[in-house]
Amino acid sequence: MSMRIGRLFAEETSQGPRRVWYDKLGDSIQFYMSGRCALYACLLDIKPRYQTKIAYVPAYSCETVLNSYLKAGYSLLFYDIARTNLEPIFDEAALQIISVINICGYYGFSRYSQKFILRCKQQGIVIIQDTTHSLFSYDGHSPLADYYAGSLRKWLGVACGGIAIKKNGVFLQDPLPFDSEHLEGRYEAMACSREAEKTGQSQYEQKAMDLFWKTEYRLRSMFDRFGSDKASIDIIEHLEWDEIVLIRRQNYQTILDFPLNSEACCPVFPQLDAVSCPSHFAFYSENRAYVQKELMEKGIRSTIYWPLPLMFTPSDQCSESSWIYEHILCVQIDQRYSYEDMQYLGKVLSLL
Repeated sequence: MSMRIGRLFAEETSQGPRRVWYDKLGDSIQFYMSGRCALYACLLDIKPRYQTKIAYVPAYSCETVLNSYLKAGYSLLFYDIARTNLEPIFDEAALQIISVINICGYYGFSRYSQKFILRCKQQGIVIIQDTTHSLFSYDGHSPLADYYAGSLRKWLGVACGGIAIKKNGVFLQDPLPFDSEHLEGRYEAMACSREAEKTGQSQYEQKAMDLFWKTEYRLRSMFDRFGSDKASIDIIEHLEWDEIVLIRRQNYQTILDFPLNSEACCPVFPQLDAVSCPSHFAFYSENRAYVQKELMEKGIRSTIYWPLPLMFTPSDQCSESSWIYEHILCVQIDQRYSYEDMQYLGKVLSLL
């Protein structure tokens, strides 16, 4: 069955004037194969505060983000994330031992305490913001951060989406050459996705998914500060980002206009504020497996962000994050989808 909602991106076309949206964010900007490559490059650039490197990281996170810290030689100290608005629960005692803090705005909504981040700044703690979810939110790049690292591959069809920005100064190392095998797999997957769009045949969707995960798992096993290819940078530099923001916000609000407050579908962010550009529509579900099956039968592929990372052990100290891992589910609401698509999605979610 071909999916109406929940497809991989086909490759974008580079057209129109150059529309750089990131050049005012820092002194040095580098492009990478993926967000984890960009984050790893930032970590390698940091001069450690202490001999013992301890990173203060969210307990609700992607395993690839956490692996970047481990590969760079950091020990992990987790802070919990509240299920309400995915707000970080920081511990003041951590300020005495950490050398780096990782912050992020989940699904486009930034809810971390600016007061605590300012305390980190005042104590010389390096602040890295994972901007993958908040790239196009107006508050998506904290002015207090020392580095921004993120990926555009959740936002559009691009083979290499990693971007790293150093707020002050120049990166000490240039990116490594991109990995050709990974890149070939990404382009092939996007080509299959394009065929799926043209023909509506599900075998192309399945092939695209198979190729995507093959390249993804390979990258997880060998990632480094691999750079981007020129074609991807060209697409990023000509991106009509203001249209992306407009459509995603409209699509998100269209779904919110439906009555959604059941055990099967309870929005994580039930209101759309004036500054957020959503990456997905995230919701909690008490019976997630059933909901995913129901959605799939109606042509809607949902995604769990994220599976429980191997390096995170559920505990009383991070009980909220443990609950989130067990209940959260996401669906796409991006610029490819029409008002009619979102009406369909909203109705399906409201009837779960």
